[in-house]
Amino acid sequence: MVKLKVNYPVKEAMDIKKIKELLKPLGGRCAKIVEGNLEYQIKDEFEADAYHLLKEKEIIQ
Repeated sequence: MVKLKVNYPVKEAMDIKKIKELLKPLGGRCAKIVEGNLEYQIKDEFEADAYHLLKEKEIIQ
């Protein structure tokens, strides 16, 4: 199990608490928005699930 640090451009400003709540069940940690990018750490086996969830919720581009 490897933890990845990922970042994706966000569509618009959003409450980081809501994003953290979405990522928590998938093991996402340390979510923050830096220069228009959402950055967080996630276990490699959940990275694709988290990406699809964030796209589905229209949080990331």
